[in-house]
Amino acid sequence: MVVHQESGNMNIAIIRPSIVGATWQEPFPGWVDNLNGPSGLIIAAGKGFLRSIRATPMAVADLIPVDTVVNLTLAVGWYTAVHRPKSTLIYHCTSGNLNPCNWGKMGFQVLATFEKVPLERAFRRPNADFTTNTITSQYWNAVSHRAPAIIYDFYLRLTGRKPRMTKVMNRLLRNVSMLEYFVNRSWEWSTYNTEMLMSELSPEDQRVFNFDVRQLNWLEYIENYVLGVKKYLLKEDMAGIPEAKQHLKR
Repeated sequence: MVVHQESGNMNIAIIRPSIVGATWQEPFPGWVDNLNGPSGLIIAAGKGFLRSIRATPMAVADLIPVDTVVNLTLAVGWYTAVHRPKSTLIYHCTSGNLNPCNWGKMGFQVLATFEKVPLERAFRRPNADFTTNTITSQYWNAVSHRAPAIIYDFYLRLTGRKPRMTKVMNRLLRNVSMLEYFVNRSWEWSTYNTEMLMSELSPEDQRVFNFDVRQLNWLEYIENYVLGVKKYLLKEDMAGIPEAKQHLKR
């Protein structure tokens, strides 16, 4: 309603992306520069902080690469300006009903990638599990998250250093609790307008402004996502992988 009231004579379109993640193709696979979406969870799992999360493994992880959102936005701008639809079209930029990937599959691939390419100075070896039971989740939060943080802070105090792990763990668990609503549910979004727009593009424009998530290989994308978090977000050198692997053996 507000959009219609304020639009005047302008042609308006609405683009609604789901959970935006690292790039699929451009400027290069796996590029990411913020902790939004699953990036923070990937780091927490890779560093060994996050060992358990209350989530439904078969729930759809409706991720969408950021370059897919950009490509769709450019195509929508063209279509809206040239064809001037009489009504405001809503474009759902989602993957769940076209090429679904569940949280269990994503979690498995994240951990598999960390086996090959671990993060530097990890707190513990990456090993995250899903549970759908609230009581079980609270138990593992106490045993796998809070207790190790308290013990580590006690060690820091004994060695004359400032304790910090409990504070870090409490902040992580607060962030995880905010995400639990989304990782335990699946949604279905109509992609009719998005698919219609794809059919309006020439084959060359479909290639250049690709937003067809049916072409997305999830295992490859998630691996590139993890590598991108390490390389572009944490600024870790790939040459340090042998040392990172050795660190996990200590």
